Amino acid sequence: MMNESELRKEIIRTALDMHTGGLVQGTGGNFSVRCAEGFIITPSGMDYALLEPEDLPKLSLDCTVIEGRRTPSVESALHAAVYRRRPDVNAVAHTHSLYATAASALRAPLPCLTDNQAVMFGGDVSAAPHAPIGTPELAENVSRALAGGAAVLMANHGALCVGRDLRQAAERCRMLEIFAKIFFTASSAGGWTALSGEEAAKEAADIAARYGQK
Repeated sequence: MMNESELRKEIIRTALDMHTGGLVQGTGGNFSVRCAEGFIITPSGMDYALLEPEDLPKLSLDCTVIEGRRTPSVESALHAAVYRRRPDVNAVAHTHSLYATAASALRAPLPCLTDNQAVMFGGDVSAAPHAPIGTPELAENVSRALAGGAAVLMANHGALCVGRDLRQAAERCRMLEIFAKIFFTASSAGGWTALSGEEAAKEAADIAARYGQK
């Protein structure tokens, strides 16, 4: 298990990777990891390339700053709400990637068009109702729409993915962007046929049983 210094470095590495990969722009997006006392999160409005480990504040699950001199992300309440609702989640990544953000503007679930999406997300990716940035309403809407899933679209805003660690959460962000791009590509080609809930569940169960090293 990583110590807090290592967790801070991992958050910075992930934020830089997301920026390089175009999943966030400027100082947008935010990333956090659960720790014993709550969670560690990126600070508000700071260039990821200039971050040092000590710039990342540590918060309790009620969003009280426990450690750090920097102002935490404006979406800290959102991360806290996810951690409170989902004890299985150890990392949260919120991005503003192009296609996933475009999909979020539709204010509708992202349909499951591929078996890969069925395996990674279990089917359609849900959409949370709109609320202003950084508000308790947004935190409630998103954490509720996420429910037991791995990802959620934030209406007219972007996307949020969770994981057992930050590596998994970040990979889910990358794949969500690909699935959103597939959706728009298929739409521009004349339409699509989504996998049914039963088909997606069967595909996910089959791959879980047969894929990878045992």
